[in-house]
Amino acid sequence: MALPALMAELVEEILLRLPPDEPEHLFRAGAVCKAWRRILLDDSGFRRRYCRFHRKHRPLLGYVHNVSLREGVQFVPTTTFLPPPPPAAASYSYRAIDCRHGRVLIDTSECGPPGFIVWDPTTGDQQHLRFPAHAQENLSSFTGAVLCAVDGCDHLDCHGGPFLVVCVGGRCTEGTHAVGVENTWASVYSSQAGAWSAQTSSIDYYVAAREPSLLIGDALYFAVCSTAILKYDLSRHGLSLIETPRTSYKSVPIDIDGGLGLVEPYRNWIYTWSQQDDGANGVGGWLQHNVVKLETLIPTRRRVIWPPYNSDDVIRFVEGTDTVLFSLNNYCIDQGVFTLDLKSRKVRKVAETWHRHILPYTCFYTPDLAMGKQLSPR
Repeated sequence: MALPALMAELVEEILLRLPPDEPEHLFRAGAVCKAWRRILLDDSGFRRRYCRFHRKHRPLLGYVHNVSLREGVQFVPTTTFLPPPPPAAASYSYRAIDCRHGRVLIDTSECGPPGFIVWDPTTGDQQHLRFPAHAQENLSSFTGAVLCAVDGCDHLDCHGGPFLVVCVGGRCTEGTHAVGVENTWASVYSSQAGAWSAQTSSIDYYVAAREPSLLIGDALYFAVCSTAILKYDLSRHGLSLIETPRTSYKSVPIDIDGGLGLVEPYRNWIYTWSQQDDGANGVGGWLQHNVVKLETLIPTRRRVIWPPYNSDDVIRFVEGTDTVLFSLNNYCIDQGVFTLDLKSRKVRKVAETWHRHILPYTCFYTPDLAMGKQLSPR
């Protein structure tokens, strides 16, 4: 005698509890029977409930990095998710410079007139835009950020909606380039308006680095050099400069409980820095905290050499989580790419080879989003 089928409501409650860190789980569940597949493809209704249920565990699907000037942008999966090929230039390289809310921002200035591509790896959508008109001439350095433009959005499922692109650029003032002083400004592109805003009042600072930005609340933070972070206030449309401590090794901006912090690798340790209200604490208003000694978490027969000798780019913060992505090196041999939860101290290996200029990509990927796309083979 055949067992009675489970009610659709019970099946959905079971499917909701499948862990989001591996999209293959949902795809396999959808292959069980037509009834289960119907639930998973229920006009995005299941996806919205699934995202909210796992809102504190945004999955890292992989990371984007720039291979070389000629080879361009590459996506490296850390799960079975494999997106459509990233945008490719006919000659010279595109360069990924930021990643957030399911989108990747790609600089196309090496291929002609300066501009950006906003690429959604899960849907394959690409939107091209030119730099603001006031930035077309005498632009000596720039960086950018992309983010969702929907008011009140929880950023769990931002695909296809309006977005903003923030361009921070620098123009050398006459006679000041030798000492590294620029007029640095910001301008915002709205996909809804299809236009760039007027540029902000400029500040005298040189945008020396093109590191990924960090979004905390209504502010974007750009690590423009080793001892300063540029803050752009989205609501007030203004720029300001934040001095950072001189760390022993290259540090990366992170979100610490809704406030600006830093994470730094040094001598087999990972440290964090937090801003202090009283400048007497820490160095210049910053306080250092020991987080973890890597040798206690990652067994090895030899002493772990951290970081690699040939790179200062070995750690990235996974925005929207408490996780960092980092590389380990053992006597010049790449030990792979790992994630570390800064609160639970859990470590997981997610890839074999570290690449420079990594942009972690987090997104909920469900069968209705795939729409016939295939998962990558194991």
